[in-house]
Amino acid sequence: MFFLENEFLKVTISKKGAELQSVYSEKKNTEYIWHGQTGSYRKHAPNLFPFIGNIKNGEVTYSYGNRKMTLPMKKHGFAREMDFEMVHISENKLVLELKNSEATKEMYPFNFSFKVSYTLEDERLIQSYIVENLDSSEMPYHVGAHTAFSCQLDPKDHFEDYYLEFPEDHCFTYNMDKNKTYLNHIKEFLDFPKKMFLKKENFTQNAYVLDEIKNKKITLRCSNHDRGVQVIFQDFPLVTLWSPEDESSFICIEPWAGITDFTINSGIAEEKPFINIIKPGEVQQFTQKFIFF
Repeated sequence: MFFLENEFLKVTISKKGAELQSVYSEKKNTEYIWHGQTGSYRKHAPNLFPFIGNIKNGEVTYSYGNRKMTLPMKKHGFAREMDFEMVHISENKLVLELKNSEATKEMYPFNFSFKVSYTLEDERLIQSYIVENLDSSEMPYHVGAHTAFSCQLDPKDHFEDYYLEFPEDHCFTYNMDKNKTYLNHIKEFLDFPKKMFLKKENFTQNAYVLDEIKNKKITLRCSNHDRGVQVIFQDFPLVTLWSPEDESSFICIEPWAGITDFTINSGIAEEKPFINIIKPGEVQQFTQKFIFF
C-alpha cells in the first residue's frame, strides 16, 4: 500500500490496479470511500483501461500495423486487475504506472504507458490518468473511473439519507437494453431535480449513463449532517451513476472518456463510441478532482 497524508486527510492507494482504497479524515472520524467488505461490490475505486463496460462478444478487433486482429477483452478492461509500478512518491503526490507486457499483448496489441497520479492538496484529492502511446500505430482506448463513495459517513446514516446535487436540471442518458448488458445508441432527454435523493429502485435498470452535463460537477450530500464530497470532472465527456440493488450503502460517481458498447457496435475498436485515438509518441491526460468536506 501507498499513503499520502496531510493535516486534513489520509489517503491509501494499492499497487493492484492503482486503486484508491481509503480517504479518511481523522478530525471528522470519517471514511469517505466504500469499504468493499460486504455486498456484491467488493472493490473501492477501480481504474478502467483500455475499455469501459461490457464488450460486445467479449472481443475487440484492431487495426495494428498492416493487419487486422481480434483479441479477447474483459469488462472494464484489464488495468484494474494488474499490478502497477511506483514511479514517483512524495509527501503529497503518488504516480503509479502500468506498461505493456506479454499478458496485456494477449488482449491489447499496443505498446503503451498508463499512469495514474494522485495529488493531495488540503481537502482535495486530484486524480489524473496519463496515457502515452509508445507504439508506431495509432492507439484506440477508453479510460475512466469507478469510485464508490460511502453513504454511511456516520454509522447512523442510511442510503436514502443521501442525495446528489447537480448544477443543472437536465441532461441526456443512454439506457441499457432489456438484458442489462449493452446500451441503446439513441440517447434520451433526462429531467431530474437539482437534488436527487438516492433510492435503490432508481438503479433497477443498472445505471445512469449521463451525457451533455454542461457544468461538470456532482456533489454527494447527506440530510443528517454537513459531510460529503464534490466530484469535478471537466476532462470527461460522460459520467455514470451506479449503486447495486442489494443493501450496500454507497454510490459510484464515474467520469468516463468512453462508454459501454452499444447494441449496434461492430466490435472494431476505432468505431466504438467515445473512442480516444492517440498518435504514436503522444500523451493524453484526463483529470478529476474530489473535494471532501
